[in-house]
Amino acid sequence: MEPLIEIRNLDISFRQGSGLVKCADGVSFSVWPGEILCLVGESGCGKSITALSILGLLGRQGHVTGGEILYGGRNLLALSQRELDAIRGREISMIFQDIMYSLNPVFTISSQLTEVIRRHLRCDRKQAEARALQLLGRTGLEPAAAVMRRYPHQLSGGMRQRAMIAMALACGPRLLIADEPTTALDVTIQLQIMQLLRALRDETGMAILLITHDLGLVAEMADRVVVMYAGQCVETGDACRLLTAPAHPYTRALLQAVPGTDAARDRRLLSIPGAVPEHYHDMTGCRFAARCPHSDVCGGNAHLFEPEPGRSVRCCEAVAGVIAP
Repeated sequence: MEPLIEIRNLDISFRQGSGLVKCADGVSFSVWPGEILCLVGESGCGKSITALSILGLLGRQGHVTGGEILYGGRNLLALSQRELDAIRGREISMIFQDIMYSLNPVFTISSQLTEVIRRHLRCDRKQAEARALQLLGRTGLEPAAAVMRRYPHQLSGGMRQRAMIAMALACGPRLLIADEPTTALDVTIQLQIMQLLRALRDETGMAILLITHDLGLVAEMADRVVVMYAGQCVETGDACRLLTAPAHPYTRALLQAVPGTDAARDRRLLSIPGAVPEHYHDMTGCRFAARCPHSDVCGGNAHLFEPEPGRSVRCCEAVAGVIAP
């Protein structure tokens, strides 16, 4: 079986002044049919721009300057806008993080949702409206008929988020990219949405690329995990193995910063000192070194290693066993 989508050595740069600033450096990972792959890391690590590059949504200042994005044997980066439009929304869809700017304020929810369905599924208005009502109901927007008649500004943030989720699911995509899909939702609705996405995955075989900061959600949903830091993939592997035996110091630090109700009372909640560097395109060697407690024993080698099948880590000392798990 071949991966549904494969990202190979992806470099992404944004124009700044007269030059280009690299924001993603050699990013590589695959998403398999029916898989839930979680992309995690702090804000500014390059998760969202990697996802946006898949659909060619980097804007005028963003450019893919290296690598390939292979989908169904085709390099998406080599397609024309017309060819890409046939894939966007139909085979690959996305739930955007910034929901305030994801819906057109001058059109009703019905107009925006049925347009996607009619364009890609080639059905009439009545069929499109029936499917839209069903989708809104499944995402918890009731009464769906009343929601259809409203404009985005007449909905709460959580309702707009659910409308965006319904739009992304409208055409039964093979790959759903979900960038913080439950940001504006309360806990009970978050659970409903995640259960819906998992049920659709089980029913249709849809793969999900889930971008999130919530490691509890990762533990609940993910089949595999990719950890990003400063524009690079620093650790990749099976979710259970990665979460229980993290190899990279950054992955370990993220897990130690997560509070838990079952943790020992005397457990100290740790924080990661410093912040993600802003100008990491100029850095050489390990980009986490300035924040790493083990940098004194590290040789600064920033190459990816494969300590075991299906596992990769960008830390030579962790692979060598110098850094104890």
